[in-house]
Order: sequence, then C-alpha cells, then structure tokens
Amino acid sequence: MKIFVNRKIQFLFVGILFCVLGFVLIAVALVSLNVKNVADYIIVSGVCMGAVILLLCYRYFREQHKIMENAISQITEYVAGNRNASIECNDEGELYRLFHEVNSLVAILNAHAENEKNAKKFLRDTISDISHQLKTPLAALNIYNGLLQDEAKEKDLSTIQEFSLLSEQELDRIEALVQSLLKITKLDAGTILLEKTLENVSELAEGIKKHFLFRAGQEGKEICLSGKEEITLLCDRNWIIEAVGKYESIVEPAGCKRA
Repeated sequence: MKIFVNRKIQFLFVGILFCVLGFVLIAVALVSLNVKNVADYIIVSGVCMGAVILLLCYRYFREQHKIMENAISQITEYVAGNRNASIECNDEGELYRLFHEVNSLVAILNAHAENEKNAKKFLRDTISDISHQLKTPLAALNIYNGLLQDEAKEKDLSTIQEFSLLSEQELDRIEALVQSLLKITKLDAGTILLEKTLENVSELAEGIKKHFLFRAGQEGKEICLSGKEEITLLCDRNWIIEAVGKYESIVEPAGCKRA
C-alpha cells in the first residue's frame, strides 16, 4: 500500500502494533500464572497501552501539523511576491508528492513570469527606440514649418500662414503622441506615476475642442459644450486630454456634440 511508503506512518503503525502485542502478551502471561486480581492488572495494562498509542498519535499529528504550517507559510510567501519560496519535500509519501507537484507548479509559474517580463522589456525597448527615432524627423518638420510661417508673414500669404499654423498644431499633436507612447511603456513597466492635480473640467473640454474645430468646420459640424463651469476633476491633465481625443470620430454630423 502506498500509504506505508512514508517512514513516519510506518513508525506509527509499528509502534501501535508493538503496543497491542505487548498488551496481549502481558494479559496472556497474567492469566497463565493465575495472578491474583488479574483483571485489575489487565485493565492497568490496557490503560498504559492506550496512553502509549495516544502519545504516538499525538507526536505524529503534531509533526504533520508543523509540516502543513510550513507549507502554508511558503505558499503565502510566494503569493506575497517571494519567488524563491518552496516547500521541503525530502521524504516519501503522498503528502510529499503533493508538495513536489506544488514546487513544480511554482517553477513553471516563475518561468512564465520571467518570459513575460522579458517580452515586456523587449516590447518596451522597441517602442522606446522607435519613439526616439521619430523625434528627429519631427524636429526637422517643425523647423521647416517655422520657415514657411516666416515666409508667409513676410509676403502676406494668409492662406499659407493659416495652414502652416494648422500643420504646426498637428505636428505638436504627433509629438505629444510620441511622448504618450513613451509614457505608456514606462507605465507598463511600473516606472511612472500619474501626476494628478485638481483640474477644471470646462477648461479641459475647451482645450480638447480646439483640436477639432477645423475638421468639424470642414465636415459641416459644430462642437457644443454644456455644463457647469465650476466642476473640477482630480486627474492627470495630459492623459485625460489624450484619452478624450481618441474619440474624435464620434462627432455627430450636422448637429451639436454635447460634452
């Protein structure tokens, strides 16, 4: 039977067996020798046998309790973040087989966590590298756009000046997106905190509205804002503007978009 593979269980059953055999031999000997008050002696022997068996069981279950407490402690440490936690399983038996499987599961989870960490690092480094490379052409475009604006001012070319200003806004927006991309990678790595401040919602909405006025005008749309001006929100201003800006495509045609 697999239950007897464990040495401690073997010792427990052997100890109980010796106690029972000892009691039987003592009882047979007392009866054979016609000892007076033999019943009293047999009762005393039975009580002693029961006490020894209880003592053996107590020691066994106390050790089992310590083993289980240690296993629970190691599992708790692992859940708390200690990836080096493991359960001792240096004996035979079903319980230690269970501990071995738990340790194997921990090793598999650690391997998956390490692979995921490496994948995130690779993705973060790749996005960061691409974002940094985008800064060079953006800087050049800003310079060229500045030259166009200066030229338009000198020659009083209002149309070119208007569109160069619009292109400057879009370039600023692209640059902001690149910065947001860098922030996302840092946020994913847990190396950035949101800078929350108390912001006026009306001012935030007005700032977002300016990004879409030209496009809304071209499409014959109007952006309308309504609400109490004193409403405030504890948030990171840049991230809120970026999040709301993602929904530019939901502006309703030929009507007012309430915000």
